[in-house]
Amino acid sequence: HPTRYTALAALPLQDPAAAVRELERAVSQLGLPGGTLFTHINGLPLDDDAFWPLYEKAVELGALLFIHPTIPLHIDLMGAYRIVAVTGFLYETTTALCRLVYSGVLEQFPTLKLAAAHMGGAVPFIAERADRGFAVYPECRVKLRRRPSEYLRNLYMDTFPETPNAIRFAAEFAGYDKILMGSDYPHQIGDLPGGVQTIRNMAIGEAEKRMILGENARRLLNLQV
Repeated sequence: HPTRYTALAALPLQDPAAAVRELERAVSQLGLPGGTLFTHINGLPLDDDAFWPLYEKAVELGALLFIHPTIPLHIDLMGAYRIVAVTGFLYETTTALCRLVYSGVLEQFPTLKLAAAHMGGAVPFIAERADRGFAVYPECRVKLRRRPSEYLRNLYMDTFPETPNAIRFAAEFAGYDKILMGSDYPHQIGDLPGGVQTIRNMAIGEAEKRMILGENARRLLNLQV
């Protein structure tokens, strides 16, 4: 079903130059819509200068970059109670996205298409705090022309953890056109059937449900459905 399924390229991010070449190959030769990023690469943050050529190439190709958390750097504090799965991955994603803003990456590449797993971590919920940091800390505004929330609203995010109130809040923050159906499948905490049913049962318009359940992904991933 080539019109219904696609994939994102696994980029060799430990070699940023090779990642640029692989993204170009994936999009230009394989017809894929983009590639994947971890929240850090062996401790190197995504806003490091080494990755800026990758963002430049993604903009040139019109490619999507999907950010998913990896093992947190402070994993020693998250071993008990499955804290790494409950909050650790969300912390990773939130930190990575805020660094992409404050570092000026999203200022330099305003048309870069980014999507993030797990509802963007805590981004919809801490965006106003990020703006407050911008207002009071000089180091938070050195590389920015606008408030952090204005960059973060351009982010696409999936619907996991699949709770109606959280999905509604994220949509009110970024817009229903930025919300993508996500299940975290096959992760143990994920729930593909339940995630779909949650959206179908939400007290929102049918147009918004269609956007979340497929129309946004079709547009973003260039699916001919």
